[in-house]
Amino acid sequence: MHKNKAAITLIFITVVLDITGIGIIFPIMPDLLQELGLSSVSNAALWGGVLASSYAIMQFLCSPIIGSLSDAVGRRKVILIALSALSIDYLILGFAETFLILMIGRIIAGIAGGTVPTATAYLADISEPSDRAKNFGIIGAAFGVGFILGPALGGVLGEYNSRAPFFLSAFLTGINFLFGYFLLPESLTEEKRRPFNFRSINPFSTIWKTFSFGILRIPLICYFIISIAHWVYPAIWSYWGKEVFGWGSGMIGISLAFYGLGISFVQGFIIRLKVISQLGERFVVTASLTVGAFALSCFGFITEGWLVFCLIPFAALSELLTPTLGGFLSNNVPDDRQGEFQGVLASLSAVTSIISPLIMTGLFNVWTSDTETYYVPGFPFIFAAILLLSTVIPLSFAMRLNTKAVITRDKMPHK
Repeated sequence: MHKNKAAITLIFITVVLDITGIGIIFPIMPDLLQELGLSSVSNAALWGGVLASSYAIMQFLCSPIIGSLSDAVGRRKVILIALSALSIDYLILGFAETFLILMIGRIIAGIAGGTVPTATAYLADISEPSDRAKNFGIIGAAFGVGFILGPALGGVLGEYNSRAPFFLSAFLTGINFLFGYFLLPESLTEEKRRPFNFRSINPFSTIWKTFSFGILRIPLICYFIISIAHWVYPAIWSYWGKEVFGWGSGMIGISLAFYGLGISFVQGFIIRLKVISQLGERFVVTASLTVGAFALSCFGFITEGWLVFCLIPFAALSELLTPTLGGFLSNNVPDDRQGEFQGVLASLSAVTSIISPLIMTGLFNVWTSDTETYYVPGFPFIFAAILLLSTVIPLSFAMRLNTKAVITRDKMPHK
Protein backbone atom coordinates (compact mmCIF):
# COMPACT_ATOMS: atom_id res chain seq x y z
CA MET A 1 0.00 0.00 0.00
CA HIS A 2 2.85 2.38 0.91
CA LYS A 3 4.48 1.63 -2.45
CA ASN A 4 1.23 2.50 -4.25
CA LYS A 5 0.95 5.80 -2.40
CA ALA A 6 4.48 6.72 -3.48
CA ALA A 7 3.64 5.83 -7.10
CA ILE A 8 0.41 7.86 -6.97
CA THR A 9 2.37 10.86 -5.64
CA LEU A 10 4.88 10.53 -8.48
CA ILE A 11 2.10 10.32 -11.08
CA PHE A 12 0.52 13.44 -9.57
CA ILE A 13 3.84 15.28 -9.86
CA THR A 14 4.30 14.01 -13.42
CA VAL A 15 0.93 15.34 -14.55
CA VAL A 16 1.32 18.65 -12.66
CA LEU A 17 4.68 19.31 -14.32
CA ASP A 18 3.35 18.19 -17.70
CA ILE A 19 0.31 20.51 -17.60
CA THR A 20 2.44 23.34 -16.17
CA GLY A 21 4.77 22.94 -19.14
CA ILE A 22 1.83 23.17 -21.55
CA GLY A 23 0.10 26.08 -19.80
CA ILE A 24 3.29 28.06 -19.40
CA ILE A 25 3.39 28.96 -23.10
CA PHE A 26 -0.20 30.25 -23.45
CA PRO A 27 0.43 33.86 -22.32
CA ILE A 28 3.44 34.45 -24.58
CA MET A 29 2.04 33.17 -27.90
CA PRO A 30 0.84 36.58 -29.22
CA ASP A 31 4.25 38.20 -28.60
CA LEU A 32 6.18 35.20 -29.93
CA LEU A 33 4.19 35.01 -33.17
CA GLN A 34 4.61 38.73 -33.75
CA GLU A 35 8.37 38.31 -33.21
CA LEU A 36 8.32 35.70 -35.97
CA GLY A 37 6.95 38.22 -38.45
CA LEU A 38 3.17 38.20 -38.02
CA SER A 39 2.46 41.90 -38.11
CA SER A 40 -0.73 42.12 -36.05
CA VAL A 41 -2.48 40.39 -33.16
CA SER A 42 -5.27 39.53 -35.60
CA ASN A 43 -2.93 37.59 -37.89
CA ALA A 44 -1.05 36.09 -34.95
CA ALA A 45 -4.33 34.67 -33.63
CA LEU A 46 -5.15 33.08 -37.00
CA TRP A 47 -1.82 31.27 -37.18
CA GLY A 48 -1.99 30.49 -33.48
CA GLY A 49 -5.16 28.57 -34.28
CA VAL A 50 -3.26 26.62 -36.95
CA LEU A 51 -0.60 25.72 -34.35
CA ALA A 52 -3.22 24.62 -31.82
CA SER A 53 -5.02 22.49 -34.40
CA SER A 54 -1.80 20.87 -35.64
CA TYR A 55 -1.04 19.84 -32.06
CA ALA A 56 -4.57 18.49 -31.60
CA ILE A 57 -4.51 16.58 -34.91
CA MET A 58 -1.34 14.73 -33.92
CA GLN A 59 -2.76 13.94 -30.48
CA PHE A 60 -5.95 12.62 -32.09
CA LEU A 61 -4.04 10.42 -34.51
CA CYS A 62 -1.35 9.23 -32.11
CA SER A 63 -3.19 8.79 -28.78
CA PRO A 64 -4.63 5.34 -29.73
CA ILE A 65 -1.15 4.24 -30.86
CA ILE A 66 0.43 5.41 -27.61
CA GLY A 67 -2.34 3.73 -25.59
CA SER A 68 -1.90 0.39 -27.35
CA LEU A 69 1.88 0.72 -27.11
CA SER A 70 1.66 1.18 -23.33
CA ASP A 71 -0.46 -2.01 -23.13
CA ALA A 72 2.29 -3.86 -25.00
CA VAL A 73 5.57 -2.54 -23.53
CA GLY A 74 4.43 -1.04 -20.21
CA ARG A 75 3.46 2.39 -18.91
CA ARG A 76 6.86 3.46 -17.58
CA LYS A 77 8.67 3.26 -20.92
CA VAL A 78 5.97 5.22 -22.74
CA ILE A 79 5.90 7.94 -20.07
CA LEU A 80 9.70 8.30 -20.16
CA ILE A 81 9.87 8.40 -23.97
CA ALA A 82 7.09 11.02 -24.08
CA LEU A 83 8.78 13.18 -21.43
CA SER A 84 12.19 13.06 -23.12
CA ALA A 85 10.63 13.98 -26.49
CA LEU A 86 8.70 16.86 -24.90
CA SER A 87 11.80 18.22 -23.20
CA ILE A 88 13.69 18.29 -26.49
CA ASP A 89 10.65 19.78 -28.20
CA TYR A 90 10.47 22.72 -25.77
CA LEU A 91 14.12 23.49 -26.53
CA ILE A 92 13.30 23.49 -30.26
CA LEU A 93 10.43 25.90 -29.62
CA GLY A 94 12.65 28.12 -27.48
CA PHE A 95 15.20 28.51 -30.28
CA ALA A 96 12.66 28.68 -33.16
CA GLU A 97 13.32 31.56 -35.54
CA THR A 98 10.63 30.75 -38.12
CA PHE A 99 6.97 29.80 -38.01
CA LEU A 100 7.78 26.49 -39.75
CA ILE A 101 10.10 25.42 -36.91
CA LEU A 102 7.41 26.42 -34.42
CA MET A 103 4.90 24.27 -36.32
CA ILE A 104 7.26 21.29 -36.35
CA GLY A 105 7.71 21.72 -32.61
CA ARG A 106 3.96 21.66 -31.95
CA ILE A 107 3.58 18.57 -34.15
CA ILE A 108 6.27 16.77 -32.13
CA ALA A 109 4.53 17.86 -28.92
CA GLY A 110 1.24 16.45 -30.21
CA ILE A 111 2.85 13.12 -31.06
CA ALA A 112 4.57 12.90 -27.68
CA GLY A 113 1.62 14.16 -25.64
CA GLY A 114 0.79 10.77 -24.20
CA THR A 115 1.70 11.29 -20.59
CA VAL A 116 -1.79 12.05 -19.22
CA PRO A 117 -3.72 9.06 -20.71
CA THR A 118 -0.78 6.78 -19.91
CA ALA A 119 -0.63 8.16 -16.37
CA THR A 120 -4.35 7.44 -16.04
CA ALA A 121 -3.76 3.86 -17.20
CA TYR A 122 -0.91 3.62 -14.66
CA LEU A 123 -3.30 4.59 -11.87
CA ALA A 124 -5.80 1.98 -13.09
CA ASP A 125 -3.05 -0.66 -12.91
CA ILE A 126 -2.13 0.06 -9.29
CA SER A 127 -5.63 0.78 -7.91
CA GLU A 128 -8.20 -1.56 -6.46
CA PRO A 129 -11.55 -1.31 -8.31
CA SER A 130 -13.12 0.44 -5.30
CA ASP A 131 -10.34 3.08 -5.28
CA ARG A 132 -10.12 3.87 -8.99
CA ALA A 133 -12.64 6.71 -9.08
CA LYS A 134 -10.90 8.37 -6.12
CA ASN A 135 -7.45 7.90 -7.63
CA PHE A 136 -8.60 9.15 -11.04
CA GLY A 137 -9.53 12.36 -9.24
CA ILE A 138 -5.77 12.83 -8.76
CA ILE A 139 -5.49 13.49 -12.50
CA GLY A 140 -8.18 16.19 -12.37
CA ALA A 141 -6.54 17.82 -9.35
CA ALA A 142 -3.15 17.74 -11.08
CA PHE A 143 -4.70 19.33 -14.16
CA GLY A 144 -6.08 22.14 -12.00
CA VAL A 145 -2.78 22.78 -10.20
CA GLY A 146 -0.83 22.69 -13.48
CA PHE A 147 -3.20 25.05 -15.23
CA ILE A 148 -2.90 27.55 -12.37
CA LEU A 149 0.90 27.38 -12.13
CA GLY A 150 1.61 27.23 -15.87
CA PRO A 151 -0.01 30.48 -17.10
CA ALA A 152 1.11 32.37 -13.99
CA LEU A 153 4.77 31.35 -14.46
CA GLY A 154 4.60 31.85 -18.21
CA GLY A 155 3.08 35.29 -17.86
CA VAL A 156 5.69 36.52 -15.39
CA LEU A 157 8.61 35.12 -17.38
CA GLY A 158 7.16 36.37 -20.65
CA GLU A 159 7.37 39.93 -19.39
CA TYR A 160 11.17 39.58 -19.44
CA ASN A 161 11.69 37.30 -22.46
CA SER A 162 9.17 35.57 -24.73
CA ARG A 163 11.46 32.52 -25.04
CA ALA A 164 12.07 32.01 -21.33
CA PRO A 165 8.82 30.03 -20.71
CA PHE A 166 9.89 27.41 -23.27
CA PHE A 167 13.22 26.91 -21.53
CA LEU A 168 11.51 26.62 -18.15
CA SER A 169 9.12 24.03 -19.67
CA ALA A 170 12.13 22.09 -21.00
CA PHE A 171 13.71 22.19 -17.54
CA LEU A 172 10.51 21.09 -15.75
CA THR A 173 9.94 18.25 -18.22
CA GLY A 174 13.56 17.18 -17.83
CA ILE A 175 13.12 17.08 -14.05
CA ASN A 176 9.93 15.11 -14.63
CA PHE A 177 11.87 12.60 -16.73
CA LEU A 178 14.46 12.16 -13.97
CA PHE A 179 11.70 11.63 -11.39
CA GLY A 180 10.22 8.90 -13.55
CA TYR A 181 13.53 7.28 -14.47
CA PHE A 182 14.82 6.91 -10.93
CA LEU A 183 11.67 6.65 -8.85
CA LEU A 184 8.71 5.40 -10.93
CA PRO A 185 8.31 1.59 -11.02
CA GLU A 186 6.55 -0.23 -13.85
CA SER A 187 2.84 -0.81 -13.10
CA LEU A 188 1.91 -3.31 -15.82
CA THR A 189 3.20 -6.81 -15.14
CA GLU A 190 4.36 -9.04 -18.01
CA GLU A 191 1.36 -11.37 -17.75
CA LYS A 192 -1.10 -8.48 -18.12
CA ARG A 193 0.45 -7.09 -21.29
CA ARG A 194 -1.07 -7.74 -24.70
CA PRO A 195 0.48 -7.70 -28.16
CA PHE A 196 0.32 -4.47 -30.12
CA ASN A 197 -2.93 -4.55 -32.11
CA PHE A 198 -3.08 -2.50 -35.32
CA ARG A 199 -6.89 -2.78 -35.43
CA SER A 200 -7.18 -0.88 -32.15
CA ILE A 201 -5.23 2.20 -33.30
CA ASN A 202 -7.78 3.64 -35.73
CA PRO A 203 -8.80 6.98 -34.13
CA PHE A 204 -11.81 7.30 -36.42
CA SER A 205 -13.44 4.02 -35.40
CA THR A 206 -14.89 5.35 -32.15
CA ILE A 207 -16.45 8.38 -33.86
CA TRP A 208 -18.62 6.17 -36.05
CA LYS A 209 -19.99 4.60 -32.87
CA THR A 210 -21.54 7.91 -31.78
CA PHE A 211 -24.81 7.11 -33.50
CA SER A 212 -25.00 3.57 -32.12
CA PHE A 213 -26.22 4.83 -28.75
CA GLY A 214 -29.83 5.33 -29.82
CA ILE A 215 -31.63 7.72 -27.48
CA LEU A 216 -28.33 9.45 -26.57
CA ARG A 217 -27.72 10.70 -30.11
CA ILE A 218 -29.13 14.18 -29.46
CA PRO A 219 -27.27 14.63 -26.14
CA LEU A 220 -24.05 13.52 -27.88
CA ILE A 221 -24.55 16.03 -30.69
CA CYS A 222 -25.16 18.71 -28.05
CA TYR A 223 -22.02 17.57 -26.22
CA PHE A 224 -20.09 18.08 -29.46
CA ILE A 225 -21.49 21.60 -29.96
CA ILE A 226 -20.78 22.51 -26.32
CA SER A 227 -17.19 21.32 -26.67
CA ILE A 228 -16.70 23.55 -29.72
CA ALA A 229 -18.00 26.51 -27.70
CA HIS A 230 -15.79 25.83 -24.68
CA TRP A 231 -12.62 25.78 -26.78
CA VAL A 232 -13.04 29.52 -27.35
CA TYR A 233 -11.19 30.19 -24.08
CA PRO A 234 -7.82 28.56 -24.85
CA ALA A 235 -8.13 29.45 -28.55
CA ILE A 236 -8.36 33.25 -28.33
CA TRP A 237 -7.97 34.37 -24.70
CA SER A 238 -4.35 35.51 -25.06
CA TYR A 239 -4.93 37.33 -28.36
CA TRP A 240 -8.20 38.90 -27.16
CA GLY A 241 -6.58 40.14 -23.94
CA LYS A 242 -3.74 41.75 -25.87
CA GLU A 243 -5.98 43.25 -28.56
CA VAL A 244 -8.80 44.61 -26.37
CA PHE A 245 -7.07 45.55 -23.13
CA GLY A 246 -3.46 45.89 -24.25
CA TRP A 247 -2.43 43.22 -21.75
CA GLY A 248 1.11 41.90 -21.67
CA SER A 249 1.95 38.28 -21.00
CA GLY A 250 1.88 38.94 -17.22
CA MET A 251 -1.77 39.99 -17.07
CA ILE A 252 -2.74 37.28 -19.57
CA GLY A 253 -1.08 34.69 -17.36
CA ILE A 254 -2.69 36.01 -14.17
CA SER A 255 -6.16 36.02 -15.76
CA LEU A 256 -5.72 32.45 -17.03
CA ALA A 257 -4.47 31.30 -13.63
CA PHE A 258 -7.47 32.99 -11.97
CA TYR A 259 -9.78 31.16 -14.38
CA GLY A 260 -7.99 27.86 -13.67
CA LEU A 261 -8.39 28.46 -9.93
CA GLY A 262 -12.12 29.05 -10.45
CA ILE A 263 -12.55 25.82 -12.41
CA SER A 264 -10.62 23.85 -9.78
CA PHE A 265 -12.84 25.27 -7.02
CA VAL A 266 -16.06 24.53 -8.92
CA GLN A 267 -15.14 21.00 -10.02
CA GLY A 268 -13.30 20.11 -6.82
CA PHE A 269 -15.66 21.61 -4.22
CA ILE A 270 -18.91 23.14 -5.51
CA ILE A 271 -19.97 20.06 -7.47
CA ARG A 272 -19.67 17.92 -4.31
CA LEU A 273 -22.16 20.04 -2.37
CA LYS A 274 -25.37 18.25 -1.47
CA VAL A 275 -27.51 21.06 -2.86
CA ILE A 276 -26.09 20.50 -6.37
CA SER A 277 -27.19 16.85 -6.42
CA GLN A 278 -30.59 17.85 -5.00
CA LEU A 279 -31.17 20.26 -7.88
CA GLY A 280 -31.00 17.39 -10.36
CA GLU A 281 -28.83 16.85 -13.43
CA ARG A 282 -31.25 18.42 -15.88
CA PHE A 283 -31.54 21.66 -13.90
CA VAL A 284 -27.77 21.91 -13.33
CA VAL A 285 -27.04 21.36 -17.04
CA THR A 286 -29.63 23.94 -18.15
CA ALA A 287 -28.49 26.49 -15.56
CA SER A 288 -24.82 25.93 -16.45
CA LEU A 289 -25.51 26.48 -20.14
CA THR A 290 -27.41 29.68 -19.38
CA VAL A 291 -24.75 31.05 -17.01
CA GLY A 292 -22.02 30.08 -19.48
CA ALA A 293 -23.79 31.85 -22.34
CA PHE A 294 -24.21 34.95 -20.16
CA ALA A 295 -20.49 35.03 -19.29
CA LEU A 296 -19.45 34.49 -22.90
CA SER A 297 -21.79 37.23 -24.16
CA CYS A 298 -20.36 39.68 -21.64
CA PHE A 299 -16.79 38.78 -22.59
CA GLY A 300 -17.80 39.55 -26.15
CA PHE A 301 -18.74 43.15 -25.41
CA ILE A 302 -16.62 44.40 -22.50
CA THR A 303 -13.80 46.88 -23.05
CA GLU A 304 -12.44 47.21 -19.49
CA GLY A 305 -9.95 44.65 -18.19
CA TRP A 306 -11.19 44.69 -14.59
CA LEU A 307 -14.56 43.38 -15.76
CA VAL A 308 -12.86 40.16 -16.88
CA PHE A 309 -12.16 39.26 -13.26
CA CYS A 310 -15.77 40.01 -12.33
CA LEU A 311 -17.01 37.61 -15.04
CA ILE A 312 -14.56 34.76 -14.50
CA PRO A 313 -16.53 33.37 -11.47
CA PHE A 314 -19.61 33.04 -13.72
CA ALA A 315 -17.56 31.37 -16.46
CA ALA A 316 -16.04 29.01 -13.88
CA LEU A 317 -19.47 28.23 -12.36
CA SER A 318 -20.68 27.09 -15.79
CA GLU A 319 -18.01 24.37 -15.61
CA LEU A 320 -20.48 22.38 -13.51
CA LEU A 321 -21.82 21.43 -16.93
CA THR A 322 -19.08 19.06 -18.13
CA PRO A 323 -18.95 16.58 -15.22
CA THR A 324 -22.73 16.72 -14.73
CA LEU A 325 -23.51 16.04 -18.38
CA GLY A 326 -20.78 13.40 -18.52
CA GLY A 327 -22.27 11.66 -15.48
CA PHE A 328 -25.77 11.77 -16.94
CA LEU A 329 -24.62 10.27 -20.24
CA SER A 330 -22.58 7.57 -18.50
CA ASN A 331 -25.51 6.61 -16.26
CA ASN A 332 -27.63 5.98 -19.36
CA VAL A 333 -25.15 3.55 -20.91
CA PRO A 334 -25.05 -0.18 -20.04
CA ASP A 335 -22.13 -1.32 -17.88
CA ASP A 336 -20.72 -3.49 -20.66
CA ARG A 337 -20.44 -0.46 -23.00
CA GLN A 338 -18.90 2.06 -20.60
CA GLY A 339 -15.39 1.74 -22.02
CA GLU A 340 -16.65 2.08 -25.56
CA PHE A 341 -18.77 5.10 -24.63
CA GLN A 342 -15.90 6.90 -22.87
CA GLY A 343 -13.87 6.34 -26.03
CA VAL A 344 -16.63 8.04 -28.03
CA LEU A 345 -16.63 11.06 -25.70
CA ALA A 346 -12.83 11.29 -25.89
CA SER A 347 -12.93 11.15 -29.69
CA LEU A 348 -15.61 13.85 -29.91
CA SER A 349 -13.55 16.08 -27.62
CA ALA A 350 -10.46 15.43 -29.72
CA VAL A 351 -12.24 16.42 -32.92
CA THR A 352 -13.51 19.66 -31.37
CA SER A 353 -9.98 20.49 -30.20
CA ILE A 354 -8.96 20.33 -33.88
CA ILE A 355 -11.74 22.33 -35.50
CA SER A 356 -12.68 24.83 -32.78
CA PRO A 357 -9.34 26.72 -32.63
CA LEU A 358 -9.53 27.21 -36.40
CA ILE A 359 -13.11 28.47 -36.18
CA MET A 360 -12.54 30.78 -33.19
CA THR A 361 -9.24 32.30 -34.34
CA GLY A 362 -10.67 32.65 -37.85
CA LEU A 363 -13.62 34.63 -36.48
CA PHE A 364 -11.26 36.73 -34.36
CA ASN A 365 -9.16 37.49 -37.42
CA VAL A 366 -12.17 38.48 -39.53
CA TRP A 367 -13.71 40.73 -36.87
CA THR A 368 -10.43 42.48 -36.02
CA SER A 369 -9.17 42.88 -39.57
CA ASP A 370 -8.41 46.39 -40.82
CA THR A 371 -10.36 45.64 -44.01
CA GLU A 372 -13.63 44.97 -42.19
CA THR A 373 -16.27 47.63 -41.53
CA TYR A 374 -17.12 46.26 -38.10
CA TYR A 375 -14.56 45.80 -35.34
CA VAL A 376 -15.78 43.28 -32.74
CA PRO A 377 -12.78 41.42 -31.23
CA GLY A 378 -15.07 39.61 -28.80
CA PHE A 379 -17.21 38.10 -31.55
CA PRO A 380 -15.85 34.53 -31.03
CA PHE A 381 -17.22 34.69 -27.46
CA ILE A 382 -20.60 35.84 -28.78
CA PHE A 383 -20.58 32.99 -31.31
CA ALA A 384 -19.74 30.50 -28.55
CA ALA A 385 -22.63 31.87 -26.44
CA ILE A 386 -25.00 31.28 -29.37
CA LEU A 387 -23.73 27.70 -29.65
CA LEU A 388 -24.42 27.05 -25.96
CA LEU A 389 -27.91 28.55 -26.13
CA SER A 390 -28.71 26.45 -29.22
CA THR A 391 -28.30 23.29 -27.11
CA VAL A 392 -30.47 24.30 -24.13
CA ILE A 393 -33.87 23.19 -25.46
CA PRO A 394 -32.86 19.99 -27.33
CA LEU A 395 -30.62 18.85 -24.46
CA SER A 396 -33.23 19.58 -21.79
CA PHE A 397 -35.89 17.76 -23.82
CA ALA A 398 -33.61 14.76 -24.45
CA MET A 399 -32.61 14.53 -20.77
CA ARG A 400 -36.26 14.58 -19.79
CA LEU A 401 -37.05 11.76 -22.24
CA ASN A 402 -34.09 9.71 -21.03
CA THR A 403 -35.09 10.18 -17.40
CA LYS A 404 -38.62 8.97 -18.21
CA ALA A 405 -37.18 6.00 -20.08
CA VAL A 406 -35.05 5.03 -17.07
CA ILE A 407 -38.03 5.39 -14.69
CA THR A 408 -40.22 3.30 -16.99
CA ARG A 409 -37.56 0.61 -17.28
CA ASP A 410 -37.15 0.50 -13.50
CA LYS A 411 -40.90 0.08 -12.99
CA MET A 412 -41.15 -2.85 -15.42
CA PRO A 413 -41.84 -6.14 -13.61
CA HIS A 414 -38.80 -8.41 -13.38
CA LYS A 415 -39.25 -11.85 -14.80
